[in-house]
Amino acid sequence: MHKMAELFAKAASFPEYARLYNARLAELLDKLDMEALGKAAEKILEVREAGRALYIFGNGGSAAVAAHLVNDLVAGAYIEGVTNFRAFSLSDNMSTVTALANDSGYENIFLRQLKVQLEPGDVVMALSVSGDSPNILRGLEYARSRGNTTIGLCGFTGGAMIGLCDIIIHAKTTLDEYGPVEDVFAIVCHILSGYMSMKLGKRLHH
Repeated sequence: MHKMAELFAKAASFPEYARLYNARLAELLDKLDMEALGKAAEKILEVREAGRALYIFGNGGSAAVAAHLVNDLVAGAYIEGVTNFRAFSLSDNMSTVTALANDSGYENIFLRQLKVQLEPGDVVMALSVSGDSPNILRGLEYARSRGNTTIGLCGFTGGAMIGLCDIIIHAKTTLDEYGPVEDVFAIVCHILSGYMSMKLGKRLHH
């Protein structure tokens, strides 16, 4: 079954398709493991308190969500005079990403950066709709081999990344739901960043 194709076939108009899409997204969000999401928030807060780093990465739309989360943690959650979040998106530096892809293969763009940057106590967070992207898996494998905590956001069946993550947030979907899965990623990251910001005393209004 392909859910997006099913919704499209059911909808007689764009407004009806939009309503069906929204209902499907609400269904996916309602089924998320909120205990796992809470563990992710606790771990990221621990990393901040310890002055360690959070490295986040993904491909395509997931890379955009990773960059957005870094923005929300580094800029949005900033408070003067306290220990702030040290969060970095490994997808953002195009010079580094393209050099590594060209020289050692796209499957190694995150692995190679982690080999340079990752320190004990740092946390790695990966976003992958399929859970099977080779560059995502190699980065997670390396982090696990070093004893670093790994957090994963995935969709579809979850893929191989489920077995490589200490904390997993899985939106279980059919194989054509790229949009809804990435929507879930974005909302999950807003839930995390908003809660953690307010937990530290930051107010979200200006």
